[in-house]
Amino acid sequence: MPASPDTTLAPARPLRIGILTDGLLERDGPAGVEIANGGVGAYIYQLISCLQQVAPQHVYVLIRYGTGRLDIYHRPGGRTVFIPPWDAGLRGRLSERSLVRIVREQALDVVHYPNQFGGPFLPAAIKRVATLHDLTPLLFPEHHPRTRVLAYRLLLRRSLRRATHVIVDAASTRTDLVARRLAAADAVTVVPLAASAAFRPAPPHPDLARRYDLPRRFVLSVGVLEPRKNYARLVAAVQRLRDAGEDIGLVIAGRDGWHWENPLDAPAHADLRPHARLLRNLPEADLPALYRHATAFAYPSLYEGFGLPLLEAMASGVPVVTSNVSSMPEVVGDAALLVDPTDPAALTTALQRVLRDPALHTRLRTAGLQRAAEFSWERTARETLAVYERVCGT
Repeated sequence: MPASPDTTLAPARPLRIGILTDGLLERDGPAGVEIANGGVGAYIYQLISCLQQVAPQHVYVLIRYGTGRLDIYHRPGGRTVFIPPWDAGLRGRLSERSLVRIVREQALDVVHYPNQFGGPFLPAAIKRVATLHDLTPLLFPEHHPRTRVLAYRLLLRRSLRRATHVIVDAASTRTDLVARRLAAADAVTVVPLAASAAFRPAPPHPDLARRYDLPRRFVLSVGVLEPRKNYARLVAAVQRLRDAGEDIGLVIAGRDGWHWENPLDAPAHADLRPHARLLRNLPEADLPALYRHATAFAYPSLYEGFGLPLLEAMASGVPVVTSNVSSMPEVVGDAALLVDPTDPAALTTALQRVLRDPALHTRLRTAGLQRAAEFSWERTARETLAVYERVCGT
């Protein structure tokens, strides 16, 4: 198990912090560089950007595998060092030998793996922090490629034992780690995520509605297109709402994931298809406006390490219905309706209440805005920085 960080305080000094950025995928979009790796990509981008703002006295050494650029972090006068990528094909011991060389050449005080775990073969003397976003490959192996599941089973325990400290997004993941004896309780710190400032209440954009041919009223869901997100039950729930006379559509936005089969293709949902939209790889610049058009937001996922779209929806003023499992209840607090994600009738009833009860709709909207305001990327950066400083004894 990872050891507790040394809390012996040393005189404050600037730290040299190495951050692996291979979990961040970038692409050129109409608004410039966009983050294209879901919640993990947003986390890495926002974390590094806010660290530079709240603690500019430290030096941030950004390291990545493979190709890609890091100019999205370019700040004139900033204290950021960019490490050219090394061959993405060099994994395991070979790539970590390269990292050891970088640690020594850059005199790094700590290395942060913000995309799950890493460093199983690094020398124990190198201090490292790992952010573990979830345990889905262990808990739901059927929803992941076999190679990913095998990597988790072979490397997770060793990586966490070699880590100086572990960060998780939610207390539920911390509980899972401790229960499975993968980490000691005092070696794991919960640091929640946040929604970007772009997600806020604002008038809808008619141009966006026309461009994507959005239904007049619709339930929105955002997330990777994969079975764990439970879209099949959501589609069935909206179909039942229409069968009951509710004039409502459905919009699902997300990038393609593992083992995706579109539930809208089923013959039973032929009536819903004209009122449903599947927006694959939606440009990030359009996502805040899409939330503002939604009548309600549904997130019936079977398991989440955090559930960033929940905060994005609440920050946008959209009433939320979500699952009562894993991290989702602690993210939304009392600002959403919670349902059993395996109970289609419960999901239908909850959505029907939000759509038909104006008082409930208003209450959830107000409570959601208040709840989302409790989270910020600045808070995420400061609490992460506190972990670095504890690990380094500063």
